[in-house]
Amino acid sequence: MYRVLEAELVRCGITRKELAAYLDIQYNTLNAKLRGDSCFTLDEAIKIKTALGTKLTIEELFERDTIAA
Repeated sequence: MYRVLEAELVRCGITRKELAAYLDIQYNTLNAKLRGDSCFTLDEAIKIKTALGTKLTIEELFERDTIAA
């Protein structure tokens, strides 16, 4: 769902479990958010951007993949 975010996590060597712990949310909750079943809060998005140390904007980092039906 969030291809750029997933790529940045890999680039930085941050696992989903580590990210969930950093955000103080359950691992399953993070996976649901990454699938698009629920939304990230603005505070979570800012924390993720900070943790990654990326120069990407939040809009770029959280761009949703579009799949043609």
